[in-house]
This record gives sequence, C-alpha cells and structure tokens, in this order.
Amino acid sequence: MKRVCLFDFPPMDNFHGYHIETFNPLAYFPKGSRWSISDLIVGGLNGWDKRRALAVGAAGVDRLYRERDPDYMRMVGDFIDRFRNFDVIIFLHYTFIHPEILSRELKKPIKVLGFADDPISTYVRGIPYLWAFDAAFFISPSYIDNIPFATAIKRWYDKPTTWWPLVMSSFNRPEREDDAFFSKRDIDLVYVGNPYGPKVDRLIHLKRHFGQRMRIHGRWSLNGYVGFVRGLLGKPIFPYRVTSLTPAERTAIYWRAKIGMLMVCDKASANAHARIFEPNQEAVYYDTLDQGIELIEHYLKNENENERVRIAKSGYERFWREYEWENNMLKLIQWCEKIRFDELDRVEK
Repeated sequence: MKRVCLFDFPPMDNFHGYHIETFNPLAYFPKGSRWSISDLIVGGLNGWDKRRALAVGAAGVDRLYRERDPDYMRMVGDFIDRFRNFDVIIFLHYTFIHPEILSRELKKPIKVLGFADDPISTYVRGIPYLWAFDAAFFISPSYIDNIPFATAIKRWYDKPTTWWPLVMSSFNRPEREDDAFFSKRDIDLVYVGNPYGPKVDRLIHLKRHFGQRMRIHGRWSLNGYVGFVRGLLGKPIFPYRVTSLTPAERTAIYWRAKIGMLMVCDKASANAHARIFEPNQEAVYYDTLDQGIELIEHYLKNENENERVRIAKSGYERFWREYEWENNMLKLIQWCEKIRFDELDRVEK
C-alpha cells in the first residue's frame, strides 16, 4: 500500500489503496515556548514565539534551523525518521521543515507544496520553499492584479502545478434534501473564516449593515477578541467576539443559512471565481462590497425565495458532482504519484 503524509486531514488506514498519516509540529513546542530574553534584545521582536515562527513564514523556520533550536531539531529528526520512506509528502497551508532538510534528507518521497491563504502568504510561506519541492498546487484560482494563479506560479516555478479545490473531509452530504432543506432556514447570513488582512475591514462593513442577521465564526486569536485591539494599530475595531466552530458545527450552521448555502462572493482576480460556479446560475458575484450587500438583501426577501433556492440548488449539485472531498482528494494524491512516473519517462527519453 502506498504511504502518504498529508496535513490537516485525519489519518486513514486505507483510502482507496493509500495509507495516510499526518503530523503535528506544534506538539514539540509547549505553549509559551520562546527564545530567551537576550535573544529578544539582540534579534528584536520577530520570532519571539517559536510556535508562531513555524507558521508565520520562511524567516521564522529559517531562524529555528540556523540556530539549531533543540525543540525544532528534535521535531525535524522525528519527521525525517517517520516519513523518509513514504511515497508522497503533501504540505498544506504552511511548511515547517526547512527546504535544505527537505532536499537533503527526504529524497525518496514526492514532495508537494500547497499554496493557501494567497496572495497574502505567497511571498512569505510559498515561494521561498518552492525549489525544494517536486510539484505544487494552489487553492485559489485567482492571485492579484487581475492575474490568475496558474499564470503567476509559472513565473516562479517550472515544475508540475495544478489547481486543487480544497474541501475538508468533515463536509458530508446530508441525508435530508427535500424542499424544506433549502427553504426553511433560520439564519440569514453566515461567514466562517479567519481574520486575514483587509478581510476584517469588509466584515466590519457587513456587520454594521446586517447586525444580528449576520453570524461570524472562525479561529480568531485572543479568545475571539482580536478585533477589539485593532484600534491600537490605528485600524477600525471589530467590536464583537468571534467564536470558533468544530467541523460538525460549521457544517450544521451552513445547512441553516440562507446566504451561505447560496454563495454570494466577489469575482476575485481575473474573475476566477466565476469560472468555478456559473454566475447567476450556480452562485452570485459582486464587483463592490456595497453591490454585494444589495444582492444579499435582494435574495433575503421573501418574494425572491424561489430565485435564491433555484441558484442554491444548482450550486449545491455542482459542488457534489465536481468538488466533493473524497474524489478530489483521490485525484490530488494520484496526480502527485504520477509526477514520479512522468519524471522517469522524461529521464529515459
């Protein structure tokens, strides 16, 4: 059975002939694990928290490696011993193993880097690692400045790349799908996500308009109160506590939401989102946030319920037909595995 290391998905003994394991690097760094006071004085505030250094970007990982931090080196040693002879290693969201180690110590596995949270993290957690990987995939089909991600990544990388529509494995199709499932919903609007960049400014605008009709959840720091401290940075505050959800709770709340089941979102760079779901047939897109608010209000009106349900149903069926997690996971792993055979064919020719 082929063995795969994959992050942010549960271990699976036999997933269509693949044994899947995961790894938690944070287990090696106790909460509050930090550099010494002298390091803080010499090195400044960057990298003060070692756990954060792993996820924030390449500079933090590089510092842990260059200084041979004992917790980091113990974690790296265990990772190498455990996955040295695996067939595929897929890094999703961020890379905590230094690229020099990946290149030197993990020669057998096909190593695949995922680009997520882009474009915010592209030059921080993506590009610096690319040279050590055999292939890469991206979550968002859009990048910035009206450039698709498929075009942008070719500037940085000449190895295999693909778009992978990320869907978490906890998202399972409900048993009940009658008319009431789509029409009898008690939440107007829901957003679930983390507070990245200007996204919070947009959420402030939306929450100010919709008030209690809008539910916002996610993994926000400071026990969900991070929006209050934005004022210290000269930014508008988000004066609400945001609570996190378990995967099951997240699915359940989407099944209760009117706007959430019906996807209303921006078109993204190069109108990339509109290439996934057909506009006004499977999803609704807007050019400006104020236009988005108008569209949401339109589809929340009782007299427009049939239109909302029609579009929601079409997008719902398209999702299960083309983006259901199990099929997409299998396609990604098979694509990763095929890279080795393609490389062997190229060398033989």
